[in-house]
Amino acid sequence: PHTRRFRRRMTMHIFLTSVRPIAGGEETELSFLIDGGDFSERKKLVIAAEMFFPLGFPLEIVKDIEIDTFKFDEISFLADKTAAIKRGIYILSFGDNTKKALTRKLTEKGFSKEVSVEAAEYLAEMGYINEEESAKLLASDMAEKKLYGPRRIKGALYEKGFSKDICEIAVDSLNVDFSKILAKRISKMRVKPDFSDEKERKKAIASFLRLGFSYDDLPFLKER
Repeated sequence: PHTRRFRRRMTMHIFLTSVRPIAGGEETELSFLIDGGDFSERKKLVIAAEMFFPLGFPLEIVKDIEIDTFKFDEISFLADKTAAIKRGIYILSFGDNTKKALTRKLTEKGFSKEVSVEAAEYLAEMGYINEEESAKLLASDMAEKKLYGPRRIKGALYEKGFSKDICEIAVDSLNVDFSKILAKRISKMRVKPDFSDEKERKKAIASFLRLGFSYDDLPFLKER
């Protein structure tokens, strides 16, 4: 899915031979002739139209334009980035991802870390990734359906790749009473602990703390 950088040769000359809009004008196909003296190769690279215009090339190539290897590497990177963005959109069509998770998935598909990071950043800027909204939805689901406490929710969100700030915002936005969430969890337990038994009560407290609840959420279990 991605191009390779050309090894620099002292005798290598690279010429841009044609430019052609494709995909309804959303992408640009650039054709190159690479002449290494003892070898020659023709290559085509596709980049997003918005990435083409800043390169400064004319829309129509009347005469081949020679470029250096640094410029060719830049265009190759943009071709990689374009391909990664398209792959990223495909991945996101199956469900929400954080920038961190999408970067990892793109890297696993063979894109470089640098390309993957830039593609994920671009998709976030374009609104394909809304981490704050996704985190809020997940936090609500974990509170209402999984019956987790706030600390457990923050930890679970962080493991999914959300930043600590986003995790805090998501949990703070929850309009829930965690003492009621805990009471609901207790009501669903098949075997309810005997809170009058000191040993069982302490064991229950430890279990609820691991689920992310605090002592403020279980006042009726505090030591008297």
